[in-house]
Amino acid sequence: MIRDNKTLKVSSRGRVVIPLDFRKRMHLSTGDQLEMTLSDDGRLILEKLPSNSDWKKLIADIPVEQVTVEQDGRYDPVKSPNFDKWMHEE
Repeated sequence: MIRDNKTLKVSSRGRVVIPLDFRKRMHLSTGDQLEMTLSDDGRLILEKLPSNSDWKKLIADIPVEQVTVEQDGRYDPVKSPNFDKWMHEE
């Protein structure tokens, strides 16, 4: 585990500033959300949550197709090849 320690000061309003080099390495920008966890041993853990643009990048390559399922449960695998592949995965 790589460790890079900084000493931070808590303001009278309970605020701390994340140093610029940490923000850059975490790819943090204004409006990003962080999840804060307090471990059993008293450590404070901050993790960046995915932003809207992160989610857009994640789902950009997911194929979108119209799947028509008949009342008897059949569908056309030629018209819905990704759905068919998913249906047959083990």
